[in-house]
Amino acid sequence: MESFFSTVKNELADQFAIRDPWRFQQGAQELEQRGIPTVSFPQTDVRMIPASDRLYRAIVEKRLTLPDDDELRQHAANAIAKHSRRGWRIDRGNRADNIDAIIALCMALDALEDQPAPVELLGWV
Repeated sequence: MESFFSTVKNELADQFAIRDPWRFQQGAQELEQRGIPTVSFPQTDVRMIPASDRLYRAIVEKRLTLPDDDELRQHAANAIAKHSRRGWRIDRGNRADNIDAIIALCMALDALEDQPAPVELLGWV
């Protein structure tokens, strides 16, 4: 059975940048050496609170639905909203639960929708 990493590398690496999970510097360097671009995405409240809200809105507005996949469905079922003073974010209900696919979906949607506005030159100073 081919691992998730091998699948991503072989099927998607030519088309997509791979988001850098927390403490994955060595793996990121190896991917970069192979010509696969990586981008750091720290899973801090500053990044995950807006990204979690973005994913929630995409689901509620029916702009995004999960495919019929048992493993992905289990990752979604394991995900909870963790509340803090700054807002809420996606987290796992139990430390043994796996929600990696939902976190990856959250990061991918954030990368797609959180595009900086283009710089516009208004004049010379």
